Amino acid sequence: MISLLRADDRLVHGLVAVSWTNQLHPDILLVANDHAANDAMTKMTMKLAKPAGVILGIKDLSSAAKILNNPKYANKKIFVVTINVKDALTLKQSVKGINKVNVGTAGIHYKDGVSVLPQVKMTKDEFNCASQLNNLGVEVFAQVNPTAESLNFAGIVKAFNQ
Repeated sequence: MISLLRADDRLVHGLVAVSWTNQLHPDILLVANDHAANDAMTKMTMKLAKPAGVILGIKDLSSAAKILNNPKYANKKIFVVTINVKDALTLKQSVKGINKVNVGTAGIHYKDGVSVLPQVKMTKDEFNCASQLNNLGVEVFAQVNPTAESLNFAGIVKAFNQ
């Protein structure tokens, strides 16, 4: 079961490794990113940040989709992290169990992004991907950490229409 998919351009870091995993209590933290899956230094860094008691998987998008569709993992709570909303949409298009997408600190470094929350920026392309996710019935929301302000998709739309 997929507890949450979070788009976060830092992938595994303090907020993901501590705040979100403490909130979600996943069995598996699955990073779905083509670059990270093929970069030894990135893998090593994320393994150092891995919370105790959680299995960490770092897979390319295609392999992550295979894992998420594998009945072997149906009874496991899985927290998925992608680097951006586009990759979240790519996974949703091949994985049925994605019902919630959290736009986290993805885009915090974008110069041309729209601030939807103080620490969350989205580009027009990411907004379009979020819109497609919303149209597929996915609950799309922006939130930095589990105890912080949350902005639903209607609020994200409003930020883009200002």
